Amino acid sequence: MADLLPLFLSAQRAFGDRVHAVRDDQWQLPTPDTEWSVADLVEHLIGENRWAAPLVHGLDLDAAAKVVEGSRKLPVDGGVGANLAEEWDEASIAASDAFSEDGALDRTVELSRGPTPVRTYISEMIFDHLVHAWDLGKAIGYDKPLPADVIETVYPMVREMKSELASSGLFAPAVDMPEDVSILDKLIALTGRDPR
Repeated sequence: MADLLPLFLSAQRAFGDRVHAVRDDQWQLPTPDTEWSVADLVEHLIGENRWAAPLVHGLDLDAAAKVVEGSRKLPVDGGVGANLAEEWDEASIAASDAFSEDGALDRTVELSRGPTPVRTYISEMIFDHLVHAWDLGKAIGYDKPLPADVIETVYPMVREMKSELASSGLFAPAVDMPEDVSILDKLIALTGRDPR
């Protein structure tokens, strides 16, 4: 099994690099995730990271929800971008610290679908950070490459889940791609996005 913690930290860092590259005039731009603006997309990943620490520390969903709600910040001077970048930093550090604790990956967390191994949970978060880093990069014109080791690990997982993704209602049908495109393009196409 892949060493999941470094992959998570790498995917999380890739998303964070893009958060800090968003210009003030880009927060309301559309993203490839058609229902979300740039700000919405960043808020989504802030939320995911806020949930990680209380869940990994053994709280049930109700208790974790109270922690997450208590960590939300009221708008302050500096504009939405400054606020979201700061909130991303705080949430991502809390999540990475929780997953980095001794024995954390051997625990079980309480998710809405029931008890779930932390290794499964962090694998799903790696996938989400990678795909949404691609979304964010496309939206703001940030073209630095995503981490190759994360792409190479996530692609086979996503390929195996192709039918589950399509039937979940959370993803558009996979986009057909030529065989000679990059692994990243194949991965992104499986999520219903067209990487061309």
